[in-house]
Amino acid sequence: MTARIAALGALGVLAIAMAASAPLTKASAQDRARQCFRASDWQGTTSGGPRDLYVRIGMKDVWHVGLAQDCHGATYPGPVQVIANITGNNEICAAADLQISVAPQGFSNSTSCIVGSLQKLTPAQIASLPRKALP
Repeated sequence: MTARIAALGALGVLAIAMAASAPLTKASAQDRARQCFRASDWQGTTSGGPRDLYVRIGMKDVWHVGLAQDCHGATYPGPVQVIANITGNNEICAAADLQISVAPQGFSNSTSCIVGSLQKLTPAQIASLPRKALP
């Protein structure tokens, strides 16, 4: 009887250990898929329309900033001035990490805009952008 209890206890410990390790594996895979950029790598911004901004990050990456509603400062086509307020540290990974105000290049009046989405574009998506929308 004692051997049976010991075996059941060992199986219980093994089951708990396996269950505890499964979420860690899943979380680490999600962390690897997470894409972020540093605010200091922000090179330039253009407008693709009243709800679309494109941001050059570093030398080759382009990110799409989807605005939650029409933002009157984001005039298309052309470059825009963006005042970015980064919440937390220098790393931007999600729309909630970024608060922006937008003005057409050369204008002083800016419009606060709510960021609804943030996505790193693939090389194919970058190639399909209109030339004037490239930052």
